[in-house]
Amino acid sequence: MGIRTIFYNGRELRPGWRLLIFIVLFLGLGRGLRFLLEHANLPDYHGLNAMDLIISEGGTLLVSLVATAIMAHFERRALAIYGIPRLRDLFGRLFWAGAVWGAAMPSAIILLIFLAGGYRVHGLNLHGVEMLKFASLWLFANLLIGMGEEITFRGYFLYTLSDGIGFWAAALFNAIGFGALHYYTKPYERWEDWVAVSLITIFITLAQRRTGSLAFSIGMHAAFDFMFIYVYSGRNGGDFAVGRLLNAEFPGSIRITGGMLGPEASWFCFLVTIVAIIALHFRYRQAKWPVFARD
Repeated sequence: MGIRTIFYNGRELRPGWRLLIFIVLFLGLGRGLRFLLEHANLPDYHGLNAMDLIISEGGTLLVSLVATAIMAHFERRALAIYGIPRLRDLFGRLFWAGAVWGAAMPSAIILLIFLAGGYRVHGLNLHGVEMLKFASLWLFANLLIGMGEEITFRGYFLYTLSDGIGFWAAALFNAIGFGALHYYTKPYERWEDWVAVSLITIFITLAQRRTGSLAFSIGMHAAFDFMFIYVYSGRNGGDFAVGRLLNAEFPGSIRITGGMLGPEASWFCFLVTIVAIIALHFRYRQAKWPVFARD
């Protein structure tokens, strides 16, 4: 085996090397952006705050898009090849279809928690202009979360990893790794959140494979978080959202309610997500993504 064959596969740089370059770019650009933000004299936002997420997730989205654009330039591929929708398609039919699924799944989980005695609402937490203000902030924050995390972890990264080891092996690695990222970086973590996040990621990657675009996944992810954090006003990482819609409480076993992690870590989330994966399989039957040069 020659030196060249270690790096090239006959068509281009091997997937492992391309992925390594992307990761280095992402981390390097991210570090540079964090340096700028640290010296920008921005206000401190405490707790689970929409403004804090808008800044951090907006930065993640920017860094990911720049790193992906650099790789796309050298690989001579359009961003759509990596599943990233064009701007005119971002809020199209697939986005709204994903948003419906993303609203329905938390609603089903909360209904099951309520029927099990683990969810109570004591009225609205906000009124009038304040309600409109925080609804807008949380909508925008959750949209940035959906865009930032999906483009970062299910765009170039998943496409290139799939090119190297196959889609389903890459999807499984992505799901377990994304769950691990939550487990090791968020407070109050338990195994339930790792499993729930991994199952939700399998749903998202299946949707991407069957729809051919991240538009569905972005809509689903944004709506899923918005419903849990703002609308149903559950905890996330131990905190209730600043400006949440409802004065809600979650009494009872952490297996039912998710405890400090919020309803995403409820055992009901496992059930609902597995049912959703099966339903999605029958709703979208044809594999459309990823498509490689050798195909």
